[in-house]
Amino acid sequence: SSAAFSVLVARAFNLLYDCKLSTRGEMDLAYRGEITTPSKCGRLDQCCAFGSTFVSVTFDAERLLASSVQLSEPIYMVIVDLKKSKDTTKILTDLRSCYPDAKDD
Repeated sequence: SSAAFSVLVARAFNLLYDCKLSTRGEMDLAYRGEITTPSKCGRLDQCCAFGSTFVSVTFDAERLLASSVQLSEPIYMVIVDLKKSKDTTKILTDLRSCYPDAKDD
């Protein structure tokens, strides 16, 4: 995904230039780079920075709190490839048109 690629680039720069960014810092940098593109991904997409683990995510306005979670029991999942393409930009545009900005809190 484009989010995974953005995280990869952020992590590569972090390691190459010893920026001392945390995983959360890499996620934020990747998100900021990603939103300059037409895909306009959300903040949740960058959780791939945690790798092959489960992540607990809490949203607080524009701030995303994410942390790795250790499971006490296995989770069973089914992954299906529908062999279809998608247009993320169109999907997000359609969603935004259904949920206009709130006028108040």
